Amino acid sequence: MYDKVNRVPEMSHIDYGLGALAAGAFDSVADGARVDLALIYQNLLAEDELAGLEVFQRFYEIGSPAGLADTRKYFEAKESAK
Repeated sequence: MYDKVNRVPEMSHIDYGLGALAAGAFDSVADGARVDLALIYQNLLAEDELAGLEVFQRFYEIGSPAGLADTRKYFEAKESAK
């Protein structure tokens, strides 16, 4: 299930990382138009053309002061472990 608009409690994952898309994934988008990538993913899902890889390592976000601090601690710990 993938839907960033109509969320339900059963959704327990986030999408992050690298996306690799064939040019054809954008065939429905008019030249020069802007589109949310979530819509492209939803279209691919509807066509059974979307795959994902579940990972079990923590996701470190840097979009908030707390997230940035956690990320810095993570990299500092890795560096001092060398």
